[in-house]
Amino acid sequence: MKKKKLKKSGIIIFVFIFLVIALLSAYFIFSSCLKLNVKDTSISVGSKYKESVSASFLGKDLSKKIKKEGKVNTKKVGTYEIKYTVKHLLFKKSKTVKVEVKDNIKPEIKLKDAKTVFFATGVEYKDPGFSAKDNIDGDITKKVKTTSNIDKNKEGTYEVTYTVKDKAGNKAEAKRKVIYTKPNTNGVSVLNYHFFYDPDKGEGCNEGNCEKISDFKQQLNYLKENNFKTLTIKEFRDWMYGELEIPEKSVLITVDDGAFGTGKHNGNHLNPILEEYEMHATLFLITSWWDIENYRGEYLDIESHTNDMHTGNVCKEQSRGAKMLCSSNDYVMNDLKKSIEITKSKIAFCYPFYVYNETTTRQVKEAGFELAFIGGGRKATKTTDKWHIPRFQIVKTTPLDRFIQIVN
Repeated sequence: MKKKKLKKSGIIIFVFIFLVIALLSAYFIFSSCLKLNVKDTSISVGSKYKESVSASFLGKDLSKKIKKEGKVNTKKVGTYEIKYTVKHLLFKKSKTVKVEVKDNIKPEIKLKDAKTVFFATGVEYKDPGFSAKDNIDGDITKKVKTTSNIDKNKEGTYEVTYTVKDKAGNKAEAKRKVIYTKPNTNGVSVLNYHFFYDPDKGEGCNEGNCEKISDFKQQLNYLKENNFKTLTIKEFRDWMYGELEIPEKSVLITVDDGAFGTGKHNGNHLNPILEEYEMHATLFLITSWWDIENYRGEYLDIESHTNDMHTGNVCKEQSRGAKMLCSSNDYVMNDLKKSIEITKSKIAFCYPFYVYNETTTRQVKEAGFELAFIGGGRKATKTTDKWHIPRFQIVKTTPLDRFIQIVN
């Protein structure tokens, strides 16, 4: 009897163990059918983290049931962990993945002034300046290294290379061309423009001293293709005073008044074109007529054309009746002082209508201006009277061959 009971108990235990094993096997088999697909990944800092995760059970999509713990700060370099969990019936699966946010964006080097600059032989190379910025490290200008092959005493085309690395090892590089030519001995053509217009935009100009945008660009193209240096007003001043040698092919571009096509408020042609060609010009602005902020630009210097004395037909028996010629000394000096306050410069002055006399010349000197410009149609040399510097007027009817003759 005992043997039968033992045998029966053994069978029950065996069946129980078998069922347990079968159930566990079934559980693990079906548990393995619960799929959670996700893997470690890396992204660039500042980019969007796009989760690539899915879940399924025996072909049934369970992606919407996935729960997530943790988050990724895409704006900060680092390694982040995210835990994904999915539950279905009696089954549950979890995976923890690593998301590495990397800095693989190069810094940016910005060169001040043009990518091609000009010097006279013998003149020490002075870099126009540069800056460097990184998306993570911020301002890294101090880390920039420069190398060059310049020989200031020999004519030729040289190169300056700027390199910088951020903390992540990303490297940026920029280059500037430096052209050395013999010093100027034949004088400088000072070009004088007034207004700019674009017929393709429906703009018109009835003044004789207007210049079509297409003609202006054609002239700048000639200067660029023939390696002319367009001077800043400071460079021209230093050359006139014997403090700087400039390249043989140098010109000074000047623009009078600040009217149509020169400012943001009245056509906005001048600065965009100067920036496109990386060429310098000087604007003689009538400072009370328009806000100086309309004219600010990297390649445009702003000097005085009086504050409010650009008015004709005022003075009897005076050239063009120019207001400056017969106004009281106090009136003129106060006007010049106001203009200087606005431009914050005393480098150069331009006489209204190109006219002047002994009194106005004296007033300009007493106001502190170092140069003054008129008309005249001839080149400026170091021996030219600094307060009566001649200019070539470029107008609507000036053909390219005449322009080429003027600058050469």
